Amino acid sequence: MSEPDVFLNADCQKSTNVKDDRVRTREVWSRKREYILSLLGYSVGLGSLWRFPYLCNRNGGGAFLIPYFAGIFTCAVPLFFLEVSIGQFSSRSASHVWAICPLLKGIGISQVAASFIGSLPYNVIIAWSIYYLYRSFWSVLPWTTCDNWWNTPLCVTKLSNSSSITDAYLNNSTEDHQLLNSAWRKPNVTLTASEEFWQYNTLRVSSGIDNFGTVQVHLLLCILVSWVVVFLCLMNGVKSVGKVVYVTALLPYVLLAVLLVRSCMMPGAGEGILYFLRPDFSRLGNVQVWLEALLQGFYSMSTTFGGLITMSSYNNFHNNCFRDVVLITVIGEASSIFCGLVVFSTLGFMAQQAQIPISEVVSSGSGLGFIIYPEAISQLPVSQLWAVLFFIMLLTMGIDSEFGPLETVIAGIIEACPKYLQNRRIYVTAGVCLFSFGVSIPYATEGGVYLFQLLDWYASSFNTLLIGCLECVAINWFYGSDRFSNDVEMMTGRRFPMVLKVLSSYLTPVILFASLIFSLFLYDPPRYGEYIYPEYAKVIGILMAIVMSLPIPVMLVYQFIKKKGTFLERLRLASSPATDWGPSRPEDKERYLEEMHQQPESLIMRLLHSKNKQPA
Repeated sequence: MSEPDVFLNADCQKSTNVKDDRVRTREVWSRKREYILSLLGYSVGLGSLWRFPYLCNRNGGGAFLIPYFAGIFTCAVPLFFLEVSIGQFSSRSASHVWAICPLLKGIGISQVAASFIGSLPYNVIIAWSIYYLYRSFWSVLPWTTCDNWWNTPLCVTKLSNSSSITDAYLNNSTEDHQLLNSAWRKPNVTLTASEEFWQYNTLRVSSGIDNFGTVQVHLLLCILVSWVVVFLCLMNGVKSVGKVVYVTALLPYVLLAVLLVRSCMMPGAGEGILYFLRPDFSRLGNVQVWLEALLQGFYSMSTTFGGLITMSSYNNFHNNCFRDVVLITVIGEASSIFCGLVVFSTLGFMAQQAQIPISEVVSSGSGLGFIIYPEAISQLPVSQLWAVLFFIMLLTMGIDSEFGPLETVIAGIIEACPKYLQNRRIYVTAGVCLFSFGVSIPYATEGGVYLFQLLDWYASSFNTLLIGCLECVAINWFYGSDRFSNDVEMMTGRRFPMVLKVLSSYLTPVILFASLIFSLFLYDPPRYGEYIYPEYAKVIGILMAIVMSLPIPVMLVYQFIKKKGTFLERLRLASSPATDWGPSRPEDKERYLEEMHQQPESLIMRLLHSKNKQPA
């Protein structure tokens, strides 16, 4: 009888048929392509659209692709394969799959925490997209004019090479002076109509994180709508998600292709693309460039957050996960470059229109999605149509990015007590979405954007690097790479590829650990425009990153203490797979148990075993 899982409550522990109930009722993907589209939508998120192009340009253009792809192949791909393999092999979500090494069960809890906290900013982006989509249907796009109630005397309708103070500034009211000298903006400098719409209408941004102000009703309603949409997509699990991804995963590619064709027809587009791809090899001597390339490559495939494990856990046991990894890697990284072409062809057009260098137009994050692009769209014929298409694209990409994190949270709750919750999936999903809406309310305040920037900055910083390193250790060193290779062969008929085996056992954890150390010293604190966060806000962000990692040492100590024996005996027992570890289907589990006794122990287990046998 296996030791009770820490997630199971007392009632669930009494049932001897919990595992059987999970097997009989566990969902599976209806079609293989639905799984592929879900992985694609999860991996190719908003970061590919508004972070990768910016980093590529800032760090040497085409030369940045060298360290970027080095990070992909040395870190992201090995971890991607490890995660989809153990999820598919065990049919367990991220929070429960670490029965493979109970000593590190805290990884699963930490992944659930990171997924939940990370899902909140994504939903806010969906809400912003909904608001912009609604305003795109107006006869005059509201971010194209300067005669609205939210505009200041320093508003200009188009980006230009002039930032001089207008005469109107000298006669404006005290309230206007306060707006014009907000902490986040450069004093007395003009802003475009699109940026003023973003700052003063959409966000109605306050003076800082210490001034949250009032809840903005329009944002609150959009956040509510966004959570309702997410609930409707997730309420039936992979059955409903599998149908939704036909739209949310494929539509962005169609819309991006349309935008690229239209952008390339505009003057200056060619210069923008050349600016994006032109290599500057001198930048490769900078350690910061390699670190940013590694981290972007690592994050671009959404590893270590738990979503890959959870989604692959709904696979057929004999699914060819090798082919999935290759397919998603190729399409995902091609998508990043494709997004870069779309972005910089548009920025080249804007720079030529404004007669300024492209470097002064380049932006990332929300600045690109809700300031630069809306302004570019406003200069096109039938601008409302292009605005609708663009924000539908942002909306679908945001929804796709939500599926993995929230499914990780929901599946973790259901698997904690499958006998009672498996058939109540809709209620669990509703509860998670309702709770998430409640904790998202601060994002709808005037100071919500400062909170958004702070949590987004620290939520996926140090925690993911630590988890990635520990995943490699748990699977390759405690469980054993040879044993894992046998499991992969049992699923697919092919053994763990030697290249991935060597990388994930040695090079990947070393690189991730070194990156973690470098990040601790080189990680810049967050900023919002010209606004510098107070020290206490930075401390809150760092504490949040620590809290998300805290389950790992807590569970390690817990698992160690509850074992009996000497120090080494406890360590060996806590590191050995739980007795219920293995495939979920009875026929596969029976074969696994037959072969398990013939499988070699890992090097660490052999060392611990030999130490225990030595005479005192």
